[in-house]
Amino acid sequence: MTIAEESRGTGTKTVLLVQETAPERASLCHRLERLGYRVVDAERGPDGLRAISAAEPDVVLLNVLLPGLDGWGTLGRIREVSEVPIIMLTPRSSEVERIRGLRAGADDIIGKPFDDVELSGRIESVLRRASTVHGDALTRLANRRAFDEQLESLLGSASPDEQLSLVLLDVDGLARVNEVEGRAAGDDALRAIARIALRYVRADEEVYRVGGQRFAVLVRGAPDAAVRVAERVREAVREAPELLPTLSAGIAGWSDDGRTGAELLAAADVALRVAKREAGDTVVPYDPSLTGDAEDRAPGP
Repeated sequence: MTIAEESRGTGTKTVLLVQETAPERASLCHRLERLGYRVVDAERGPDGLRAISAAEPDVVLLNVLLPGLDGWGTLGRIREVSEVPIIMLTPRSSEVERIRGLRAGADDIIGKPFDDVELSGRIESVLRRASTVHGDALTRLANRRAFDEQLESLLGSASPDEQLSLVLLDVDGLARVNEVEGRAAGDDALRAIARIALRYVRADEEVYRVGGQRFAVLVRGAPDAAVRVAERVREAVREAPELLPTLSAGIAGWSDDGRTGAELLAAADVALRVAKREAGDTVVPYDPSLTGDAEDRAPGP
């Protein structure tokens, strides 16, 4: 029985770790095994490439600094033969480095040092996005089903004094992009916005594609924290090197704005529609005084 077959039989996820430095490789292997993953390790890029077909890993942790064929070169070679989720490990946790990795085909980037909570969270996040059940094929984000399940889980386990907020994001003018530049250009814009959004949420937050041009983020905190998340993403999209459509956002908080998932979605949707009517590229928190016509009050993404 191969490692891949054994891993699938037990439900344990296999992580391929490509890391040259022996002490760091041994330490990371131990940490990953302690977190419950099965680990296959490789010292160099070509070794990692061979392990892709031999071990069929569920996710790859690929160090940027490798001798010979470095991490970027290895990433490109892997992408020629596999869509396996790849998380780059880099000593430079800079915005330039993150953009380079995501554009090159990485699913996420972790800047060193990182703790086990972040490591596990990042791995589970990319695995969830890659799932055929919970993943969106176009953007490789978690999909509406994953969002609904997570929202139900969070609300079901929340204590009365716990704070949870919802960010609904909508792409401004995407229909115009599709009409003028073609559907492929619109799809490229959605993928670029998805990559940017992933960079500007915290490690314990997930970005979901919940509709054709709508995204959602569940924030553990009050609505003002969700506003900050939405503003970071909105401003990053507006300032992206490539010319992208802007984003509008609506914010709602549990339980002041809604006690159920449906109520929370409806409140965020009203705020989002107000943001769209105000010419877009803005963030609007829900308030009971917000009004709109019947269409504006239609709940859900």
